[in-house]
Amino acid sequence: MKAIKKDDTGGVLIDTEKGFNVWIDVTEKDGELTADWNKYIFHLNNEEDVKIRAFQEDCNNFIEATEEAIDFYERQV
Repeated sequence: MKAIKKDDTGGVLIDTEKGFNVWIDVTEKDGELTADWNKYIFHLNNEEDVKIRAFQEDCNNFIEATEEAIDFYERQV
């Protein structure tokens, strides 16, 4: 996985290297950075949404994507 860009709201776009990208929201509270998936609504009749949902359900993908997003965010600030 690789971070591609950060937007002005703190979102970081991640290339999953599986043919689609996902957004991670990075927020700062009390000097601590946290991250979570940006996408919560999935249309089960949309093939890409189904792929993203399956990807996001894997805890290992969450750990890798959020670590990459936080590292990228810190380099951009």
